[in-house]
Amino acid sequence: MKKLKIKVFSIIFSLLSIFTLVIIVTSITKTYVDRKDTISGVLTTMSRAFDERRGIPSIVAPNNDSRRIYLDFTIYTVFFNNNGEYIGLINNTNNDEIDEESIKSIAIDIVKNHEDDYYVGNLYFNRYAYAFSQNNTLIIMDNTKTNNMLINQLFFDMFLFIFCELILFAVTHLITKWIITPVKNSFEKQKTFVADASHELKTPLAVIIASSDAYLNDKDEKWIHNIKNESERMTKLVTELLNLAKTEEEQDLVLNNNNLSDIVESSILTFESLFYDNKIKLNYDVKENIYLLCNEDLIIDLMSILIDNAIKHCSSKGKVFVNLYKKNKQIILEVRNTGLPIKKEDEEKIFERFYKVDSSRNRNSNNYGLGLAIAKNIVLRHGGEISAHSSGGYTTFKVVWNQK
Repeated sequence: MKKLKIKVFSIIFSLLSIFTLVIIVTSITKTYVDRKDTISGVLTTMSRAFDERRGIPSIVAPNNDSRRIYLDFTIYTVFFNNNGEYIGLINNTNNDEIDEESIKSIAIDIVKNHEDDYYVGNLYFNRYAYAFSQNNTLIIMDNTKTNNMLINQLFFDMFLFIFCELILFAVTHLITKWIITPVKNSFEKQKTFVADASHELKTPLAVIIASSDAYLNDKDEKWIHNIKNESERMTKLVTELLNLAKTEEEQDLVLNNNNLSDIVESSILTFESLFYDNKIKLNYDVKENIYLLCNEDLIIDLMSILIDNAIKHCSSKGKVFVNLYKKNKQIILEVRNTGLPIKKEDEEKIFERFYKVDSSRNRNSNNYGLGLAIAKNIVLRHGGEISAHSSGGYTTFKVVWNQK
């Protein structure tokens, strides 16, 4: 179970982490690409503007119309003569304070070492981007602000990812616990089931072996009777285990639109002699022509379990009532009997495998606590609900099927 929990946690945490990482990386990439496209667009626009001019533009006291203002960028236009000698520059931003010597040095260095007429470079590391126009003009863009902005965003997104990972760790822990809990409960029930089945089988086997040894010693017929009785008990237990396994199979049921009224009434009549032998008064009210999409064999098994259970737990000279009727869009089956009530805390537990209200597990009843578990599985596989409660001296088992 621990390995399963770790595996589920790892898978969920990995998927959520990858999803978060993809979102953050996508955001960083989009910002970077958008910024680079913007810089490329500005350089291209300015380069084309100078290419359309004739001759060398005036750089002495340019008028306001000749200066283009780019508030988000620091851009310099540097002019050279035909011999490649520096002759001046224009500051194309709204910042009039520039270090002309520094820009001149950068421009001369670019002219000497450049390989391309257009260059943006890596915005995380390269401070300057530039573009050459055809009339000996060099446009330089200072990307210091862009560098700082992208690096700050990168660190912010890294811290954001770490913070998200911490949250995802806690969320994944809760999700894993939520997923594992039903599996853990099922696993525990399975262990209990195997333990109880082993216990129930071990006892008759021990009696059979002991009786066989005793019979070999003194040939007393009572040992044969013991062997027969315990063999019958084992046969009943194995049959119930097989029936339980059958009702828990995942394969689809063969369903037909059967007359439920006929099935219920026929099942009741089958037990008439048993009611008579146990001096139990039977009353039933089965409404006619109630149809249900069901598997007839399983519904017969359901009726047998509920009626047999009512007879076994009915008080001496008590009563059993079986009712089948429709209410609104529901088909309701009720089996009631007089007798000892079921405790409130046991009303759901009695449908668990091997659960018995009598903790002493009276072997004389020949009851293994599997019947009601089988009944519940049958009802669930037919899309219904089953419940039990006691009140007013009666214990009622109620099955409800909702119809569309």
